Amino acid sequence: MSISKVLIAGVGTMGQQIGWQCALHGFDVVMFNLRQPSLDTCRKAQREFADLFHREKGQSSDAVAAALARISYTTDLAKAGADADIVSESIIEDPDAKHSIYKALNECCPAKTIFTTNSSTLLPSQIAASTGRPEKFMALHFVVGVWEANVAEVMAHPGTTAETVDTVVAFAKAIGMVPIHIGREQSGYIVNSLLIPWAVAAQSLVTNGVATPQDIDKTWMITTQMRMGPFGLMDAVGLGTVTTIFKALSAQSGDDLARRNAAYLEDNFVLRGKLGVKSGEGYYSYPEPDYQRPDFLS
Repeated sequence: MSISKVLIAGVGTMGQQIGWQCALHGFDVVMFNLRQPSLDTCRKAQREFADLFHREKGQSSDAVAAALARISYTTDLAKAGADADIVSESIIEDPDAKHSIYKALNECCPAKTIFTTNSSTLLPSQIAASTGRPEKFMALHFVVGVWEANVAEVMAHPGTTAETVDTVVAFAKAIGMVPIHIGREQSGYIVNSLLIPWAVAAQSLVTNGVATPQDIDKTWMITTQMRMGPFGLMDAVGLGTVTTIFKALSAQSGDDLARRNAAYLEDNFVLRGKLGVKSGEGYYSYPEPDYQRPDFLS
């Protein structure tokens, strides 16, 4: 199957980056969200990506202008899905919302369309029945900072056909990603199976009053030579998403600390509209967070 048009469902940080990566590599992209203000924010972010790639990554002005021209924006799912070859879904980590969007996508997209989820925690088999085309559904999971951390985790469920897997792998390569095959369904894939316990440990230190987010990030960045720490990453992922993950961990394990971590984030950030990068404020203020200052590590 040949892929030329990509539908991005969900226009938060991940959707913005995935859409740009696809457009930059020559694919026509339609960004879908029900809320026009979210689409406006997405458009602004992708224009900033274009400036970044021209200024710092060696892309010509013509190349980034062409990439932007390949991206369209709509609140009309029927219009978005009419001739899509593949869907990349990055909406909130809520099972009911996932089921709802896939039922709607199945009604709007032609039979040829492959559906992929970028869900961080839900398994494809938990969603597959709602897609109406389980044989053409699987996970294609990206990491925030898509063009730098250019890993794409490829995870099928038992009903996914080999042809679908092959097509998705080829697509991942075509947009400049390194496909990583997940041999069996695993919540969190490889990346989040490593990152979520790390984020839990960091948040627990703050929830318990052991250290400040800034000192934890500073310690991590100095000792590992990484460009950001756990709280910078949580801001990038989105504090609403992180809260949902912590709540799921609490529900699964009954762990009181997981519950308190979720409550801390919800009370101090989410309910106040401080969602991280996408809202302009979280643990840090954006677009120029403190951890990017030259003196942050001194």
